[in-house]
Amino acid sequence: LIRLLHLCCCTFRPTAKLGCFGNLTRLHLISVHISGDELGCLLSNSLALEQLRLNYCHEIIYVKVPFLLHQLSYMEVYHCRQLQVIESKAPNLRSLRFIDGRVQHSFGESLLMKNIYMHSSSVLCHACVELPSISPNLETLTIVSSSEIVNKCTIPSKFLHLKYLHIALSGINIFPSYDYFSLVSFLDAAPSLEIFILDFQVTSRHTENDSVFVDSSHLRQMPEHHHDNLRNVKITCFRSAKTLVELTCHILKNASIECLTLDTTCFPMRKDALMEAPKALFAIAIYIEGKVPSTVKLSIVPPCSRCHAIEFRCQVIIIHYTLAHFSPR
Repeated sequence: LIRLLHLCCCTFRPTAKLGCFGNLTRLHLISVHISGDELGCLLSNSLALEQLRLNYCHEIIYVKVPFLLHQLSYMEVYHCRQLQVIESKAPNLRSLRFIDGRVQHSFGESLLMKNIYMHSSSVLCHACVELPSISPNLETLTIVSSSEIVNKCTIPSKFLHLKYLHIALSGINIFPSYDYFSLVSFLDAAPSLEIFILDFQVTSRHTENDSVFVDSSHLRQMPEHHHDNLRNVKITCFRSAKTLVELTCHILKNASIECLTLDTTCFPMRKDALMEAPKALFAIAIYIEGKVPSTVKLSIVPPCSRCHAIEFRCQVIIIHYTLAHFSPR
């Protein structure tokens, strides 16, 4: 009897007459030619299924998971180009990992959904508007949004049980003056949040106009917004963007965090990114370090060796910015 089925680079056309999958617990299809109807037929005959993985299955337009799959707890869908709909009625689905495309999701009464990983284009606002109602008991959420263009969105309901939030902004076309301070709305929507990670994987060029050294006036605050359970915050590829400095200062003032990690390591290894890293360190020294309470462990990850190789040139640029724009307050 088959318990694990792993197919790769083939054609698979299951029919209702197949009767050998009653004990199947794990199904993994990679680059398999199979339609949505054929997948549905296979799933209907696999009532013991616990894990479902679909990768690069480009014939699938929709995935329908029947209610009878009571054992299914994990589903993963990666890079299925034609996929438009994921509909799951499996009552005990707990974890979903999804990459690529804007797909319509329906999880029925999947109140046990605890973990979601989503990677798609311009998905940040869409995910946080839709997911609280779809998965009200979500505890961990990772959103990787490429080519993000929405600068601000309103979150209509809350993630009441969310404890871990990881937002990664990636791609080449992120909105050039993205308002990172607007991410406060995500913290507000998660009153139980304990860990917040903001990760930059952006390959577009940094813009000088959004730097705190260009305009250090009127750093925004939201004193009425408190995040009482937030304990650990990490920002990777930290840069000198004014709105990012505002977000960091807001967290320090309005949350009882225990650990703050600011990683200035460069990604990608390109000239403008390398020159940004020392400026990020300078922004931390000027605007952030003095606001860190004694109870908070501040960890600053310095630039890599290639950044140090051009550090002197960057220091000259920073001194120019400081003399021209910065006046102590």
